Amino acid sequence: MPPRLPPGSATKPPKPTRKTTHPTKRTGARPTREYVVAGRIVRPHGLRGQVVVDPESEVMGRLTPGHVVHLGPHRRKVRLLSLQPHQGRYLISLEGVGDRMAAESLRDDQIECRLEDIAPLPPGMYFRWQIVGLRAVADDGRELGEIAEVFATGANDVYEVRQPDGPPLLLPAISSVVKEIDLERGVVRVHLLPGLIDPA
Repeated sequence: MPPRLPPGSATKPPKPTRKTTHPTKRTGARPTREYVVAGRIVRPHGLRGQVVVDPESEVMGRLTPGHVVHLGPHRRKVRLLSLQPHQGRYLISLEGVGDRMAAESLRDDQIECRLEDIAPLPPGMYFRWQIVGLRAVADDGRELGEIAEVFATGANDVYEVRQPDGPPLLLPAISSVVKEIDLERGVVRVHLLPGLIDPA
């Protein structure tokens, strides 16, 4: 896998890749998401209605002024006016939120957006949340378990696989290990290099 992409970007698997399509609803395929979580409003910032947001996925970094986002459990539609990185979080301004009291009312609200409103990724690139939940299958056909988390490291992403009868398995997302990502089938095909998995 190429060097880790910065926060707010997507994960790119090694070549060869297959063009990403939305999963269908047939048996074994992952359901299509209509909304994706971008972040959570932590607190107001200043007196003019800005809020501090914790990013909860790389989608947050792909939003730009003008995007329509959806707030809270009722998914109230609000237009994003500004967004800037701030100490590992984001400072954002929202249409109709002009003072601290209005910003305070949004504390702990989740920010979501419609998947169709996000600029499409280049072919062969995936959001990290698309990888979580896929089945890891070795190239000899062994079922290894479900990918529970994707960690960003200094060199490459690492997939944590939850094995049904063993400790978590950590797989580096590099070309010699990750051979194929198939969202339609919900499978990541991997090659287990020596030392990646303890012998039974």
